[in-house]
Amino acid sequence: MSAKQLSTVEMRQERTWVPCVGDFVILKKFFAQKEGPIWHAVRLFDALLRGFGQIVFANNPLSGLLIIVTLAAVTPGTLVWSAATAVLGLLVSVAIREPREIVENGLSVFNPLLVGAMSYILIPRIYGTFDAFSFLLVFLATIVSVYLTRSLRSDKFSCTTWPFHLVEFALIFALSTQNGADALTKSMEPKFEMHNATSETTMMTATTTMNGAGFYAEIATNVYINWGMVLRGCIVSTSQLLGIDNVIVGAVMYLAMLIYSPATIAFSFFGALCGTLAGLELGADYHKVYSGLWGYNSLLTGAALGGNLLVLNGQTAAAAVIAVIFTSLLQYSIESILINTRLPILALPFLIAISLFLKLSTGKEDPIFPWPVSPISFPEKQRHDYLTRCAALKEEDTLEELELVIQNEKGPTQPDN
Repeated sequence: MSAKQLSTVEMRQERTWVPCVGDFVILKKFFAQKEGPIWHAVRLFDALLRGFGQIVFANNPLSGLLIIVTLAAVTPGTLVWSAATAVLGLLVSVAIREPREIVENGLSVFNPLLVGAMSYILIPRIYGTFDAFSFLLVFLATIVSVYLTRSLRSDKFSCTTWPFHLVEFALIFALSTQNGADALTKSMEPKFEMHNATSETTMMTATTTMNGAGFYAEIATNVYINWGMVLRGCIVSTSQLLGIDNVIVGAVMYLAMLIYSPATIAFSFFGALCGTLAGLELGADYHKVYSGLWGYNSLLTGAALGGNLLVLNGQTAAAAVIAVIFTSLLQYSIESILINTRLPILALPFLIAISLFLKLSTGKEDPIFPWPVSPISFPEKQRHDYLTRCAALKEEDTLEELELVIQNEKGPTQPDN
């Protein structure tokens, strides 16, 4: 074994990881050794669990299981719809032969999952009671989201949740026209104040409140800042990723991130805090801020750039901070544009910010803003592997320079006569 190979092996052996945290690689290795239809079904179930975790960038089946159990206890309707569309999306991704790494890590699940979860919240507002037509459109939207996930994915572009947003907006417009030309405006009016039926918010008196769906209208006045409620807004920012305003769900989703990666939860909470404070500073309604509606986009940006879609170093950490701030400004701008139409912004600020900031990198070999390399892993290990590669390349360059010096000291080789 060469000196370079020996050094690389030693560096890889220096760091050991707790088996059940991160991406639970020991479970992947166990499944890789198993064959047969039963184990294939078990691997698909593992992918389904990872898909639920991928909502918060947590590629860990334990994270996904925590989220599923919590949804079952707090809002079973969201779980039923998200699980149904997630299973459908998983089966379609297998049918179109998505790469094994994509399927196993739940990356073909979370866009269909979001279609189901948000459709459960939005369709009663824009269309009314679920019927065969709305079921059919959700079914088609789920399938289309899988195809879009494959078509938009490339080495130079991370599609993240673009497929979900494209099909969900198409679904919104298709269903809203069924109830009259002005149905969209009327039904989406309280969208920015979205709450789940299980919402525990009783903080202020509103001018009007909607019916049992849990949507709230505008708050009459903003009197003072309640910093306890600001903290609450940061916590429920995670639950708003599924259209839910609930502290328990939000706290469990943070725990799901912690199991996966401490770096992810740190950047996520920082993003939620920055977004929440930005909402206060920009004059947003306090009710929206306390409900997490100003935190979830910045949270996603922090989680994405804080070691998941870019390898974590000083430059990428600084870029993540700037992107979080930019996301808040984008949210303010997009809300100002869409306020007359009352369309939901969903995660558009995050998508625009992340699509722009990922262009900072030229690819996996970029020395300043490097992308993670396969196999897919968690931020801490991706950084460790990146430092290992850098050390190996540096040692290789040193050996080449040493060989060149030795050759120069020997002098030029005389040709044979």
